[in-house]
Amino acid sequence: MSDGEPGLYSEMDIEGPDRPEPDPNPPGGDPPGAGTGTGTPGAPDDEEMPLTEHIEEMVRRLGVVVLAMAVVAGVAFPFADRLITFLWFSFLPGVASQCPPPAGATASSCPRVYHPLSLMIARLKVSTLAGFIIALPVFVYETYLFMRPGLYPRERKYYLAAVPTSLVLAGVGVAFAFFLVLPAIFTYFLYYSESAAVIAFGLSETFNLMVMMLGLFAFIFQIPLFVMLAIMMGLVTRRWLEARRLYFWGGFLTIAFFFSPDPTGMAPILVASTMIVLFEGTLGLLRWTGTDARTSAVEQVASLRPLLYTVTAAVAYVVSPAPMPAGYFGQFPAVVIDGLAALGLTSATPIIVGLAIIGAFEGLNRLVRRVTRDYRVRRLLARARVPVWLGAVVLGYLASPDPTLLQDLDVTYLSSAETAVAVGAVVVLYEGGLALWRWRRSR
Repeated sequence: MSDGEPGLYSEMDIEGPDRPEPDPNPPGGDPPGAGTGTGTPGAPDDEEMPLTEHIEEMVRRLGVVVLAMAVVAGVAFPFADRLITFLWFSFLPGVASQCPPPAGATASSCPRVYHPLSLMIARLKVSTLAGFIIALPVFVYETYLFMRPGLYPRERKYYLAAVPTSLVLAGVGVAFAFFLVLPAIFTYFLYYSESAAVIAFGLSETFNLMVMMLGLFAFIFQIPLFVMLAIMMGLVTRRWLEARRLYFWGGFLTIAFFFSPDPTGMAPILVASTMIVLFEGTLGLLRWTGTDARTSAVEQVASLRPLLYTVTAAVAYVVSPAPMPAGYFGQFPAVVIDGLAALGLTSATPIIVGLAIIGAFEGLNRLVRRVTRDYRVRRLLARARVPVWLGAVVLGYLASPDPTLLQDLDVTYLSSAETAVAVGAVVVLYEGGLALWRWRRSR
């Protein structure tokens, strides 16, 4: 086995559990062995408390977060109509002065109200969104106060620095959704619908998508903060996270599909992609700066081989003349389709199919590891994990009732020969670069 390769296919799982190892010389002046039962005292303010007192304090601090959220929501509520109008016409064509339209005229972008409480609910949603964004740093600070007695001085410093960072990241997430994600989603919706039907946007459904996306991106942009905080406080290591990255990817996909109200699949894919990029970008930054680095840089790059080749093949297929596959939702038995509809899970079909494929592969992987100790077989299954998981995402999306996204990607930029040359160039550059890198290291 090489000196690690803890990459996408989790070789650490082949050999056994990978547990974070404590730093024998932690930065910041904390004594080695503090709180480990080696005779050195633990955190300076740490003391035993009954479980009931811990629960009471936790509930009290959560109450502070909810109260802060409610206060901000109450302040924002009188301005809710202005915020609704601003958000609505930031992503949809038209101006507020055209709504409601005069008799006999049409204005498809004006919000339609199909329920007597729709406007009130929209006001509550937008004011709650403002409270949620402000409550994120309050939540971080309250968790710091809850955990403060058991933290060392350097850990307190990291946690306190996370409070303003949380607010900044929430603002960046909202801006990312406002300027990039929501315009892309509504442009896609308009393009998708204009040739098939007269477009009319219901206030509840449309505004629910806007608020959900803004709030969700404010939350998911906290991922770098949580990862950095967990590593700096010694709860996990970067290598531990890298070895289990696919489990995090699966969690991100699950969150995206269940909390992104979009049956076409456009919003869940954008949300999941953003979460994965933030997670991997944070790990990449830690790797670049040498934080928790135990594997040589060349082997870290080599561990990306399954991901690189899978993505290269997917991109090559999209830009080549090859036709895009069609969905197969209609080929399911009628009892399956009716059952999904009865349970309200029709739009969740992609994640159900994807998780079923991943579950079958992981079950086979566990079975093989119990039956055989042949390292080559176990290594092969470990390396196949990335292609299988990414393939499960594609097959899952093809199981959606209307997989129009892949049809929109049916473009041809390169001929078959040009595509083959481009793929070969990527392989040669990658493998040649690794070979040259290893040769220079050996010298």
